[in-house]
Amino acid sequence: MTRAQAGERPSSPGASAGARDDEIVSARLVAWLDAVLAGRAPNAGRFCGNCYHPRQAEDGDCPHCGSSVAKAGTVDSVPLVIIEAHRRRRGREGLVVRSIAWIGLTIGVVLALVPLAFAGVTWWTLTAFFGLLIFFYIFSANVANSLGDAWGYRWGLA
Repeated sequence: MTRAQAGERPSSPGASAGARDDEIVSARLVAWLDAVLAGRAPNAGRFCGNCYHPRQAEDGDCPHCGSSVAKAGTVDSVPLVIIEAHRRRRGREGLVVRSIAWIGLTIGVVLALVPLAFAGVTWWTLTAFFGLLIFFYIFSANVANSLGDAWGYRWGLA
């Protein structure tokens, strides 16, 4: 859910430098959730009771949402529902990227087999086969990492 959908202001003066204006969760929380899902961090710490942004002991107001400790309080762990939602978001993002990569590789293999199928096995058809495979490998990786990342990110926000 984006901030605009939640009815919040688009950006706060104390928002994290890496946070995007269209995200409810902070960039720091996203990095922490990625570490939890990878098993590099425990689901324990001090978090804002409003937006679950990781907090320091001396913080007065949340740097992400601006809530005070007195108003929102703190929690010791992020709810499992939030972690599961983040895991599903990453899965949706990755599905788009992997799909684009596999479609590109499939097209490359089919096109690389065409000269072998119609002209037989000669030195130029083998050169064309490996050349097309290498080209489509690099091409599909670049398209998946640029266009696929952008599409996957937008679909992951949905």
